[in-house]
Amino acid sequence: MTDHSFRFGAVVGRRGTAAVWGATARELEQAGFSSLLVPDTLGTASPFLALAAAATTTERLHLGTWVLAAPLRSAAAVARGASTLHELAGGRFELGLGAGRTGGEHDALRLGVDWGAPGRRVDAVERVLIAVHAELPDLPVVIAGNGDRMLRLAGAHARTLALAVPPTATVDEVAALATRARDRAGADLEIALQVAGVGESLPEWLSTRLGLTPEGLREADAAALLSGDVDRDAAHLERLREVAGVSYVTMSHEHAAVLGPLVARLAGR
Repeated sequence: MTDHSFRFGAVVGRRGTAAVWGATARELEQAGFSSLLVPDTLGTASPFLALAAAATTTERLHLGTWVLAAPLRSAAAVARGASTLHELAGGRFELGLGAGRTGGEHDALRLGVDWGAPGRRVDAVERVLIAVHAELPDLPVVIAGNGDRMLRLAGAHARTLALAVPPTATVDEVAALATRARDRAGADLEIALQVAGVGESLPEWLSTRLGLTPEGLREADAAALLSGDVDRDAAHLERLREVAGVSYVTMSHEHAAVLGPLVARLAGR
């Protein structure tokens, strides 16, 4: 379905010193990961600052926001931060952008900014894309979303679409959404999917906030649940790429070590 090669990103949500960020980035680069990604919440590190620290110890690793909530900043502020980080990283910054996660209104309240209705938040995404393109016309952009307007924006401005699917989605459900997304976007976008868990291990936020369990994901035949067995998981991801076009696989940093052999086998293929 796609000619895109596999690449892998690790989402790092913890805090730490600049030395810790640098060491983490160096480990990911050496393990063959394409990117280190930082979420945009008030409970995690400031994305631009953390990524700047990661840039100082790496040469090839891409550095991305995963994903920046457009309503929380002015378009000019995002363009300035993106331009500076892209320069500091020697052209390795990737802007991940969305209209805001569920619960993001609480961050907006604490920051003293207007969250707005969904349509207004998509307006904010478009303003950011226009401002960033004016500064950095070739900057790689990742759009997270699945609404028609967000998909059209992805087709016009992005290289990558991060599919907004529930962790329980099956391969067929992911494929259906990916097909719809490409049709609406009108472009052969790289498709990204987040790993929900590996074996018996799920990220804390999935188990505590959403009440998900490995057993429940297995019963749902979730496309985003991996086993931890390299051969089995490689075959699963190859099928997922064949039927759904997913080639960019992201995961919680806590799973990066156990999935290292899988990354080494598939990255760049």
